[in-house]
Amino acid sequence: MAEHRTPNPKVGGSSPSWPAIFLLNFENFMKKAVLKKENEVERREIFFINRGVKFLKEVKIEAKKITWPQRKQVLMTSLMVILFSLFIGAYLGILDIIYNFIISFLVK
Repeated sequence: MAEHRTPNPKVGGSSPSWPAIFLLNFENFMKKAVLKKENEVERREIFFINRGVKFLKEVKIEAKKITWPQRKQVLMTSLMVILFSLFIGAYLGILDIIYNFIISFLVK
């Protein structure tokens, strides 16, 4: 029996068995999907950039609201921290020397 070929690609039974219009539509669909994905990526990048710019503007506004301490107050608190650290360091150093002496005496 002879194979029946039809000029209408939408009719089943043509060779190949899938209609040719399907392949064309699928190719167009894939092209559109790729373009849509590229556009989505570009939109996300722009969205993140806009969010970053908005964040920096808000930081600038909030930074203007900060009440900064006076120079004298900063120097005094810094000096207190340094002196306290030196005091604790000296105290722990003296304890280390004492405990080292005691342990070395007990070990001998």
